[in-house]
Amino acid sequence: MLSAMTKRLLYGFLALAIVVAGGGLGYYLIGGGRWSIGDCLYMTVITVTTVGYGEVLPGMDSLHYARAFTVILLLFGTGTIVYFASTITAFIVEGDLKNVLFVSKLKKRMKRMKQHVVVCGAGSTGRNVIEELIKTGVPVIAVDTREAELKDIADKFPKAEYTYIVGDATDDDVIAQCNLDGARGLVAALSSDKDNLYLTVSARQSNPNARIVARCAELSHVEKIKRSGADAVVSPNYIGGMRLVSELLRPAVVRFLDDMLRDRRAAYRIEELKLGDNLTKVGETLRDARVRERYGMTVLAVRGRDAAGWTYNPDASEKLGPGMTLVVLGSAEQVAAFRAETEAS
Repeated sequence: MLSAMTKRLLYGFLALAIVVAGGGLGYYLIGGGRWSIGDCLYMTVITVTTVGYGEVLPGMDSLHYARAFTVILLLFGTGTIVYFASTITAFIVEGDLKNVLFVSKLKKRMKRMKQHVVVCGAGSTGRNVIEELIKTGVPVIAVDTREAELKDIADKFPKAEYTYIVGDATDDDVIAQCNLDGARGLVAALSSDKDNLYLTVSARQSNPNARIVARCAELSHVEKIKRSGADAVVSPNYIGGMRLVSELLRPAVVRFLDDMLRDRRAAYRIEELKLGDNLTKVGETLRDARVRERYGMTVLAVRGRDAAGWTYNPDASEKLGPGMTLVVLGSAEQVAAFRAETEAS
């Protein structure tokens, strides 16, 4: 689909081409073939552009209709030239102005962001991470050297709390613009394990409390990246292998999870919630909390602050306490509502 400005530019060009072709043909017919097509077109061009070279067609002053045709050609031709020139100017100015306003909007949005996630890399892995964070209502700052990929995401989610920086994520000056001090986490999704290792070290120094998740292609590098400061390391090759097995042994479960992720009616996800010290709004047990009735979520598992393992499919009499983690199934809105009242700061 062509934009409105592109259509205007195309219409202006066609109108100008019709005027030039019509003028050249008109002079040729008026002269009865005494002038060549090339000369007639030249006369038309210098007329509509108001160059002022004079009448370049020999004997033109002796023909009764030649000058009358020139007057008409001037009226139509000058108007067409002005329209075409103004369209080109608007096309250039509007494009530049739009880019300036868009960049300014991104910078303002970046300054307002708090508890955001920085995603370094917008390739095949990073882009999926960015889009999933946007769908679940998490503010995102993306960093990549390819502006086209980053802008494509912005166009796809125009109302999302998303902004980006074009540059190399391993450059300290670039990553410093991401406000890592106020970020809740960072995803190192660069293609090179070495770059992800360096990024992990740099991010951990900038924000000791942020949760850092790194991509790792080689399983032998997993422990190195963990020791460098990553809270979790994900190997796409390993995850891919596990997915193949799941598709083989439990296809219905896999389809359920996929359908849940793709459901546009409500972005249901399996989320974790951490209880704060003030439990007066929650209650002493799951029965008192009434998570299902109040928020529409289902509690799948719970784990105490000092517990070693999970309690799956907990009973309504399960006691709640500060620091306890709940794994729930719910929409982004339901999770946000619960967090607003209960999660630890």
